Amino acid sequence: MIQYNLKITKRRALMVILFAISIMVLDTTIVKYIAFSNKEYPTPLYVSIFVVLVILFVIAVIVLLGFVKSKNSQSGLKRGLSLRSTYLIIAVTQISLIIIMAIIIEPTITLKSYKSLSLLAVVFISHISAVFFLIMLVLTLVDSILAKGDRILSLYTISFSLTAIAIMTSLVYATYTLSHQPSNIRPLSIHNSFIGLPRSELAIYFGPTLDIISILSFVSVWIASAVLMSTYKRRIGKIRYWTITSIPLIYFLFPFEKNVVDIFQSLSVSSPFLYGVLNVIIFSATKQIGALFFSLVFLAASTLVTKREMQKYLLITGIGMAILYGSIEIDTLLYATYPPFGVVTASFIPMGAYLVFTGIIRSARLVAQDSELRREFYNTAKSQLTLLKTVGVAQMEKELIKKYKSMDKRARSIEEDSRFEKDNVKEALHGLVDELDKEKAREMLHDVLTELYAKSRTDRKPGV
Repeated sequence: MIQYNLKITKRRALMVILFAISIMVLDTTIVKYIAFSNKEYPTPLYVSIFVVLVILFVIAVIVLLGFVKSKNSQSGLKRGLSLRSTYLIIAVTQISLIIIMAIIIEPTITLKSYKSLSLLAVVFISHISAVFFLIMLVLTLVDSILAKGDRILSLYTISFSLTAIAIMTSLVYATYTLSHQPSNIRPLSIHNSFIGLPRSELAIYFGPTLDIISILSFVSVWIASAVLMSTYKRRIGKIRYWTITSIPLIYFLFPFEKNVVDIFQSLSVSSPFLYGVLNVIIFSATKQIGALFFSLVFLAASTLVTKREMQKYLLITGIGMAILYGSIEIDTLLYATYPPFGVVTASFIPMGAYLVFTGIIRSARLVAQDSELRREFYNTAKSQLTLLKTVGVAQMEKELIKKYKSMDKRARSIEEDSRFEKDNVKEALHGLVDELDKEKAREMLHDVLTELYAKSRTDRKPGV
């Protein structure tokens, strides 16, 4: 596999985010707009748009893989994985999705048909791989919580857990719905595909369930993001801050009001065409706008550190947050239109999950291994760095415990070797290994870390 590197900057990261979001918005909106507007266009035009979206997706994947690839092949991720292995997994996943889309494009260009099985393959590959990365990330965060509890860390752990559940629910929902589609999808007007979506009693229950889980996931990430961005309350004022940060949440939740109040019921009855078009135009990017807000936390954090490598992985995490939460949208895919709009958006899900996973993990490793970076984190009161500081310090503690265990094991093997005397072993290890057990070592580490945190707070007080 060809390996390459692309330099990532804040400007390039923002451009990639807007580029990916634009692709997803177009991919998920076109079907709804045509269906509500009752305007049909020639099938070759739809096919051309789909092909362009696939090409843009391939470009985005190439750029993102270039951003995340590192010459430093770090290893040693927990549970037997290495960073190189995870890179290989996402590369194979994205290449597989691109191949499937190419298989779909060939028959659609000839205006014959494509297999609905291809859609199921996209759903399975994208969703399962995304859940894999999210589970690995959640397990890592749980380890950090057990080592050192933290409110922000707990919020993000809950958020990523709910996101994984939402993706799994989407997988079951999409699998069940697509299994009721014809095996061969032939040219059909988008309007007919929209109104002809297979329905069943089980599928009807999946929709509300998925909505509830999606809302919980979105709200939990919004809370965590709002807390991390709370530093800006001092600059712009509390009222203005909460007004600005509440816009993405209100924008996301507003379309669900029809399930509670339905304030536009009279408009939907008197003018369904106008209601449908306005609804699509105004609320077609609710998830993408919220995802953009989530990414701002890490984009802003990248400006607070001076170490280039740390900036890189903060930017990668920001891109991942935007792509992950902007791509969990399967409604368009379920209609199995000709061509299959929604496939490109679903194919972004594993890339988003991987970028969030690798960005946070590698950032934490840098904090754990770089004393100057930890000092830089301790000397800043910016809340955006709280998450990575906590995970990184917990990672440092685990690595120190691991080194202690390794040294303890070596000491025991030396003691068992008849060629050495016990006194010489103690002298070589400076008397520490034989005098301390694991619990005492952990207590010492906690004391040191607590002192560091206390010192950082004391140093910041005069500048507050």
